[in-house]
Amino acid sequence: MKNWIIIVLIITVSSYGIYSGVEDLKYGKEIWTDESRGILIEKCMEDSQDMAVKYRKLTFDYCVCFTEKIQSEFTQQEYIKISEKPIEIQKEKLLPSFKSCLTEYQQKIKEAKTKASAQQNL
Repeated sequence: MKNWIIIVLIITVSSYGIYSGVEDLKYGKEIWTDESRGILIEKCMEDSQDMAVKYRKLTFDYCVCFTEKIQSEFTQQEYIKISEKPIEIQKEKLLPSFKSCLTEYQQKIKEAKTKASAQQNL
């Protein structure tokens, strides 16, 4: 249960953080660039806060997956328009795109916690 709370917080904070970083993406292009890809990954990492510290590699992999899914399903301008909407609408429109990334991220964190717990018991 605690993991789900953390994940929901990550989604919420990431969505807001990406929204606040969208100004960096607003240069009127429909096509995603390497620069905009980097901005999305960076904002996702920043917004993941503690998770990015505890599980840096897993969080980075999640952020890359998230970014790839978003960029494959939306143009830059479509994404910007969605990210300017209230968080509930953002989740409704964006979550289906990266849900597989989130599920995999959650599973890998669970495995990492299990592994760490097992090592502590040795």
